[in-house]
Amino acid sequence: MNVLLFGAALFLVLGFLGSFARPLDTFSHFRAHAAVALLALSILGLFLGHWVGSVVGLVVAGVSLASVAPYVLPMRPVSEDGTPVYTLLQMNLLWNAGDRAKAIRRIAETRPDIITVQELTGDWREALAPLGDSYPYQAVCLEADGFHGDSAILSRRPFVEGSTPICDVGDSLAAARIDLNGTAVTIASHHQLWPWPRSQWGRFDSARDMLAALPAPLILAGDFNAAGWSAFLDTYAKTTNTRVVRGIGPTWMLEGMPTEAARLVGLGIDNLLASPAVTIHSVERPAATASDHLPVLVRFSVAPEADGETTAVVAR
Repeated sequence: MNVLLFGAALFLVLGFLGSFARPLDTFSHFRAHAAVALLALSILGLFLGHWVGSVVGLVVAGVSLASVAPYVLPMRPVSEDGTPVYTLLQMNLLWNAGDRAKAIRRIAETRPDIITVQELTGDWREALAPLGDSYPYQAVCLEADGFHGDSAILSRRPFVEGSTPICDVGDSLAAARIDLNGTAVTIASHHQLWPWPRSQWGRFDSARDMLAALPAPLILAGDFNAAGWSAFLDTYAKTTNTRVVRGIGPTWMLEGMPTEAARLVGLGIDNLLASPAVTIHSVERPAATASDHLPVLVRFSVAPEADGETTAVVAR
């Protein structure tokens, strides 16, 4: 029993050291699950008389659960203050999803102002083509080196006049400046690789300069293949001068298993980061589609530009 207790505690402690040694950050993504397991083992250990190991386990499990709670538990909705509120729908479509109509229905139900997608294949582009009238402003990063598909942004709102969408093909990153009633905001869609020993950090290093140069205010959405509390996303936030949006909860389940189960036992790897000028009013996970990722819907507002100037928009 003590071997299990100290082994689980060590697993969790190593996950807190990802800022010092990148490979250790891989442990952090499983912190919530490991902490619950260690908590159960520690309680059992107390009944069996393994006092030292159980107390250590309870302390480590408690600290770990406290660190993940803000990201797993639902956020408290933020009241509106009269500033216009917009919606963004984040979706990893799953490149080989069998029923593409489910994703289209989810878009129709939620009617977001902006959609960020990943794993957008040629078949998916064809399936989403009827949305072109509703979302005429699109930035699609074709032939992206991601997981079987591209990153893209679809918007009801026009792009800022004179701006050019960004496409970092090698890093599966798409970004565009969008005009929200005269306030310009940068929206980015990014698909990351798996954690170490895969090349997640390598892709970040490759895209770091471009990420750092994205103008504020910024909302960066995507499938990061990383938990919100990880050193990886903390590094993203520091690089882009953003914060990781809390309260999203688990979003991903192993392909082939019911995606709705992700709400309880999945991994929270679909995330959003937002600049200080962006207020997140609410976060929810709409019903599952045919993807192995749950959609994420956020309601947000952006502080008006300080100088009071408005941005020009492109014609449709």
